Amino acid sequence: MVFAIRAVAVRRQAGRILYNRWGPLLFHVPNTEDTHQFRDDEARAFGGLTLKTLKVLTRLRNHVERWVQEVLSESLKDGILLIDGSLTAGTPDNPAARVSNILATARSNNSIVVGISKATQLTVGGKNILGFSNDEAVPHTVDITPLVEEEYPPYPVRFLGRVYVAKLSSDGFLFRTDIDKESTEGDAQLALARLAGTDVIFHGYPETLRIAHIFTTFTANEILAIQRFVASNHHITLQSRPSLRRSLFGPFGTSRYVA
Repeated sequence: MVFAIRAVAVRRQAGRILYNRWGPLLFHVPNTEDTHQFRDDEARAFGGLTLKTLKVLTRLRNHVERWVQEVLSESLKDGILLIDGSLTAGTPDNPAARVSNILATARSNNSIVVGISKATQLTVGGKNILGFSNDEAVPHTVDITPLVEEEYPPYPVRFLGRVYVAKLSSDGFLFRTDIDKESTEGDAQLALARLAGTDVIFHGYPETLRIAHIFTTFTANEILAIQRFVASNHHITLQSRPSLRRSLFGPFGTSRYVA
C-alpha cells in the first residue's frame, strides 16, 4: 500500500493570510496481514486495509503532524499556535514527551498553544462534554478541567492542556478547546479573546483552521499526479478495481479510499 500525507500551516497576519504546505509525502506500508480473517463488512469498513496497516498509517500521520507543530512552535513569536485536535497525549502513537516539548518551546517564544477538536470522546458523568447545554446565545467558555481530571486516571494518558467547552461565536457550535496547562488562567482567557477577536469565526470554528483543512485535501488531479509519479519512478503498474458504487451512482459514488 502506498499512502500520501500532506500537512498545512496557515498564518494570519494583519491584512493577509499566508500558508505553507508539506507534501505529498509518500510512504510504502506492506499490507501483510491476512485480510480473510475479517468479515466482509469489516473489510469494507476499513477500505480493504488490515488493522496493523491502519495503526501504522495513524502513527505516520501523527508523526508528520507533530513534526510540523514542532517547527511552528520554534518559529512563532508572540502569537497563538492553533492546532487541530486536543492536547491529550501518552499513547505509543502520540507520546506525551513530544507534546510537552512543543508546549515548552512555544512558551519560551512567548506564544501559547490552543487545540480545537471538532469531535471528542471525552465524557463527564457518562455524557459527552459537547452534549452540554448550548442555550446561551453569547460566546462563552466553561473550564471543565477539574471534572475531567476526576473522571480519568492521570496515566498513561495525560491531559497536558486545560480543557474547556467553548462557544466562540453567537451562532457557533460547541467545541472542545485545550490550552497549555502551564499557562495562567488569565493568559488562557486572553488567548481565546484574541482568537475570537482577530480570526474569522465560522459557526464557532476559526477560519485559519478551516483553510488548513481545505488546503490539505488532495484533489482528483493531484491523486492522478501521485499515481503517475509512483508508476513512472518505481515501475508500478496501476490496476483499476471495479467499483459497484461507481457503477450504480456514477460521480456520486465516491469513497474516501482511492485505489
